[in-house]
Amino acid sequence: MLSFATRILALTCLVPLALACDPPGNAGDDDDDPPDPDAPVAAPDAGAGGDASATCAPGAAGVACVIALHEAVRTSCDATRLGELTAELGTRKGTFPLWDAGTALFVADAEVAVAGAWNGWSTTATRTSALCGGALYTATAPVASGFHPYKLVAGTTWLLDGWSWAFVHDDFAGNLDGKNSVLNTHDSGRGHLVAVPDRVCSTTLGNCRTMTAYLPPGYAAPANALRRYPVVFMHDGQNVFDDHDCCFGHTGWEVNVALDAEIAAGRVEATVIVAVDHAGAGRNAEYGWSESVGGKQESFMAFQLGTVQPLAATHWRLDAARTYVAGSSLGGLISMRLALEHPDVYAGAASLSGAFWPGQDTDTALRDRLPAIGKVPVAIYLDHGGSAQGGGDGYADSIEIRDQLVGLGWVRGDSPACVRGGDAVCYHHEPGGTHDELAWRDRSWRWLRFLVGT
Repeated sequence: MLSFATRILALTCLVPLALACDPPGNAGDDDDDPPDPDAPVAAPDAGAGGDASATCAPGAAGVACVIALHEAVRTSCDATRLGELTAELGTRKGTFPLWDAGTALFVADAEVAVAGAWNGWSTTATRTSALCGGALYTATAPVASGFHPYKLVAGTTWLLDGWSWAFVHDDFAGNLDGKNSVLNTHDSGRGHLVAVPDRVCSTTLGNCRTMTAYLPPGYAAPANALRRYPVVFMHDGQNVFDDHDCCFGHTGWEVNVALDAEIAAGRVEATVIVAVDHAGAGRNAEYGWSESVGGKQESFMAFQLGTVQPLAATHWRLDAARTYVAGSSLGGLISMRLALEHPDVYAGAASLSGAFWPGQDTDTALRDRLPAIGKVPVAIYLDHGGSAQGGGDGYADSIEIRDQLVGLGWVRGDSPACVRGGDAVCYHHEPGGTHDELAWRDRSWRWLRFLVGT
């Protein structure tokens, strides 16, 4: 267990306003090699509590207490209470601003303005000031329920909030970050994205990558402080959310947008999505080919199972019994291999336009592995576009995999009339469907309803 001082040092290194420094360990490394200087340090979950002090209840259940404690310390500057508050704020770094009953608490490392949608983006309405003359700067502001983008303003520079992991993509031409921080109150009815500041690394694969998650509506509500959520681990993390600047000039999958709509309509459970970026030039080898023919599939699978998923479980409240994996193209292929070979970990998988051709010339393709795997209790969603005449979008290969699964004991259903369960393969053909994020965006509701439908 890291000391409190070490954890605060580690967390301080995560934020844009902080000085660069080295993390105190190699959490997130996937093997026993020497410590990786880029390996991430786990931060406390907003609802799990972590190692919070005994002053307030841990996580979301203690937010009202922390805000009240802050007001008391602001008034008295009592040294003992200040120490208690400092500890409480430190354990929650990454989850700010705290919000309860119409009051928001902001924390910064310097005097800044807080300009957001709730105050007309004013650079004067709310400013942080030194807390009892110390190194922390805080401010409270009245903020109604809702989903509120904001930025911190230092002089003429607009900054993301270093004490918050929550963000929203922003298309405003003057916003060089392409993002805003976001205050999403737990009763807004919307989910939001969070970005883990440290990259998750593998010395075996020789690379590091970003981890981003979608947290569903109500995740930070005090009433849900002990609730665990189904989770879908997705590949190609750069492409699965609503970044309009990604993905070859068009939007990503917008899975966060789809989930907000499906959850609000009562068709899908409140679900966490965890998406880790692909490795750029290393993507094809990691997702596509076995090590037996020069690829890196097995090493990537070990990284996913041994590093990515355990690390995510330290950040968010995930239900291990309802863990799924999903992706498109080669991401669909690696999702299928992970789920079919590890049915003790995954309850289901989704493959959209799966690229099932790698290894067909060396007898190492998925179709060659399936007979040895046999029937396992994993729900499978499988779709593709293209046509019988022209092929395209994995048409023939997807049908071959579908029929193999049925032959091994899965029961075929056609979306959206599929019955969820470990014996089910839910199939959809989108006539003429293309091989791109726009097509996968339009079909996301199908696999979401199948895997995590209400």
